[in-house]
Amino acid sequence: MLHPIKTLIRSNGEDSPEAKAERRTAKQLLMLTAGGVAALCALVYSIPEKTLLGVYRMVWVILCSFALYAFFICARRHERLNFRTALLCVLAILAQLFLTHLTIGMWHKFPAAPEQVLLALPYCLAPAITASLINRSVGVFVALSCTLYGAVLFPVSFSLPFVADYIVVSMLAGVLTAGICGQLQKRQQLLYAGFKIGTVVFISVVLLLFLHSQGAEIGVMNKDISFSWIVTALLAIGVNFLLGVIVNGVMPMLESVFRVSTHITWLEWADMNHPLLKKLQMTAPGTFHHCLCVQRLAESAAEAIGADVTRAGVCGLYHDIGKLSNPQYFSENIADQTLTPHGELTPEGSARIITGHVTDGVELALQFKLNPQIIDAIREHHGVTTAYFFLRKAQDTYDEEKKRFDEGLTDTCPDEVDKSVFTYMGPVPRSRESGIVSMADAVESATRSLQHPTEEDIRNMIDAIFKGRILDGHLQDSGLTLGDIIKMKESFFNTLRTMNHNRIAYPKPKAQDATELVVQKRSAADSVEKKENA
Repeated sequence: MLHPIKTLIRSNGEDSPEAKAERRTAKQLLMLTAGGVAALCALVYSIPEKTLLGVYRMVWVILCSFALYAFFICARRHERLNFRTALLCVLAILAQLFLTHLTIGMWHKFPAAPEQVLLALPYCLAPAITASLINRSVGVFVALSCTLYGAVLFPVSFSLPFVADYIVVSMLAGVLTAGICGQLQKRQQLLYAGFKIGTVVFISVVLLLFLHSQGAEIGVMNKDISFSWIVTALLAIGVNFLLGVIVNGVMPMLESVFRVSTHITWLEWADMNHPLLKKLQMTAPGTFHHCLCVQRLAESAAEAIGADVTRAGVCGLYHDIGKLSNPQYFSENIADQTLTPHGELTPEGSARIITGHVTDGVELALQFKLNPQIIDAIREHHGVTTAYFFLRKAQDTYDEEKKRFDEGLTDTCPDEVDKSVFTYMGPVPRSRESGIVSMADAVESATRSLQHPTEEDIRNMIDAIFKGRILDGHLQDSGLTLGDIIKMKESFFNTLRTMNHNRIAYPKPKAQDATELVVQKRSAADSVEKKENA
């Protein structure tokens, strides 16, 4: 009985299964990255007479891998990486390192000052991809990885202060990129981000060179060719702007291949002109209003516990789209409950329709190619709970028929109630956003049944629902902690209190006031008619 609570406590503190899985994924991520960087270094700088240099680079890679692993574990997030997102991080890091190596190699073919290469390096490629497709924290981690591993790629001809300058500029540009691309609202913002990052790179390089008393060398390429300050600035801005164009172009392909979505795509799914949402408004207006309420509850709860607000809201908006198949069988779409079509069905038949809206919703989501996380929220928002109303109705019917059989009034013994017919297929929520949507759905449906609820009624209903779901193990795989649950309950209460507020009762006009109002209206109409006739 206490197993779900123990699981939640472990996920809030010591080693829980979720934390172990996250560390295992982090280890795989770092091993893949370190192996790729080591192979790249071995291919590029495999010089037999410089074995000591090769050993030094390998040691640097190993030490950086341990440092990154420690950083990842210390700053572990609730949202765990899976194999696809980890592979995306590795490929993005290797792509940026490969472009860095090409840039350095091309720069050596021309008689240029070494400082110029700092302006042309692709600092924002990997952080922009990972921050846009996964989240901002992963973007910062990838920026740190590219910075530390990228320092190995510079030949011996580059001085130690120069490599230190690279580390500073790369980390600054990478973190800035992750911060900007972590919450994109429009796709053209990637282009603006490239312009901003290029400006920051130019200013940073200039300041660092002046600190080295080499400010005059920023405009020098060789004895005969001179770059102006404007051309130098355009170089830094142009490189990063071009990277923004490239990332913007490959983003749809990456979303499809790795089955992840940007914040922009989530906002596009929240558009009320989406075919599924438009059909829901027209076919099942009661369900549509319920989904809007769940969306609002989920967004406020996600904001309270630090989860993804947009993702939770969109999942709440789509969680009941399966009711489009049979909207007339769901109470929120039935104006007169005395005319419910369930009166013509057996409890088992009604239960199959009610529980079937989950399967129907998954099929619709797959048909319209919605995000896998939306599909998971649709599949998990009822978990393995039961359609209790019809289960209780079936049990009462069984008890009556069994009693009649025992009394000899009938010859047929009724079959026992099969509880599996009334049980949702699940699974239980397996992410924080899915858990939030599940609880928002249960709370909104339950509180709607209250007649003129007081604040105490709302709070007691929320407490009872959470207590039942925790004891049933409904939230044990969601990653929600006890601290999160407390914040969610308070958020639900505050949101429902504002949604169910009462307006003041306006007094009816007195008979004398009503008569005077009618006389005034008639006088005004007569005056208008006279003016028109004149």
